[in-house]
Amino acid sequence: MESVLHLVEVVVSSPWLYVLLFAVVAADSVLPVFPGETVVITAGAYAIVQDAPSAWILLPVTILAAVAGDLTAHHLGRGAGPLARRIRRSRTGDRLFTWAENGLHTRGGAIIVTARFIPGGRTATSLTSGMIRYPRPQFLGFALLAATAWALYNIGIGMAGGYLFRDQPLLGVVIGVGLALVISTVIEKVRIARERRGRSASEASPEPELLGSR
Repeated sequence: MESVLHLVEVVVSSPWLYVLLFAVVAADSVLPVFPGETVVITAGAYAIVQDAPSAWILLPVTILAAVAGDLTAHHLGRGAGPLARRIRRSRTGDRLFTWAENGLHTRGGAIIVTARFIPGGRTATSLTSGMIRYPRPQFLGFALLAATAWALYNIGIGMAGGYLFRDQPLLGVVIGVGLALVISTVIEKVRIARERRGRSASEASPEPELLGSR
């Protein structure tokens, strides 16, 4: 355990951490298999318990990485016909893309901010925004807002864990990551429940009568 702790301390103390963090967070926006949240939360925790990394550098790097990843996914979406068809073959992929497309048409930029906190949601929304030719300037503005909120949220969780568990920073990281997963799962469950209620309400609504019908 001490060797693992020492290795983590060495990595997070290195200036290369910011490069690693940027790469992982940006890649996580395109392929949600990278541990973007975990890296940010870990860096946030160690920003409290030791001199490096610096929270003042960590925040802008995380925001820029998230925006870069979202923009990459958006631009990929503009030519993602075969990719989108492949993803939508799965039930989960099709459901996420349908939700993102409906949300962008009905709620616009608000869905871009919300989706950043949903597992797989930010990738589906960014790709879909490109597929439906959502205006780039508007997407960039909402992506920046979403990235700022997401960075503050994850760095804040990490710093809170580091503050509460100064003698056991890895424990703070584990608790922080677990808390982030719980919150994102709750958001996803609420989204699915609202979506189901919306479908049930639309199916239960009677068809409007045609004018002149008897």
